Amino acid sequence: MSLIARRLLLPLLALCAAVTAPLAAGAAPYKVDQSHAFVHFEVTHLGIFPYPGRFKQFRIELDYDRANVENSKVEVDIPLKSLETDDWLMNETLLGDQFFDVRNFPKMSFESTSIKRTGEDTGIIEGELTLHGFTKTVRFDAKFRGTAKSPFGGKSIMAVTAVAEVDRTKWGLTAWRPFVGNTVTIRIGFEASPE
Repeated sequence: MSLIARRLLLPLLALCAAVTAPLAAGAAPYKVDQSHAFVHFEVTHLGIFPYPGRFKQFRIELDYDRANVENSKVEVDIPLKSLETDDWLMNETLLGDQFFDVRNFPKMSFESTSIKRTGEDTGIIEGELTLHGFTKTVRFDAKFRGTAKSPFGGKSIMAVTAVAEVDRTKWGLTAWRPFVGNTVTIRIGFEASPE
């Protein structure tokens, strides 16, 4: 290569490297495995019993930065009609206008606004939870469960669990107090792999 060509080419390569370097790093989309994921909740009944429930349908979108977890982002959408407890009458009651009122408010959603690392495998996910016409800030305590290789193809898989306690009355869900406690525990867990 001639000296003139090198003088022309090197600045061009440097410019390309400067432009593309930020794109090579940062958060990347991860696909959540719906068959290895859950959204559960728990509320105290009569002040003595932790009554459980779950949502059978949900969508979790994750952008994950392995090098700097603070750059990551997570969004969760839940069709409330997928709510399920072990009592069909309770299901109908919770979906009715006394509680979730799914005819007018068909879904619940969460969008992270910040993710902070608090330890080697722990962190805090803070974001906005929209439910029943209200949007409030919620904080999840998250745990990174580690990584593994899939036995089917060898793809890398990571797992996360997170738990939050919320006051249901802040979202206008005030029925049946004090027989049903105000505090609701939400637990979310999933496996995910790079898309």
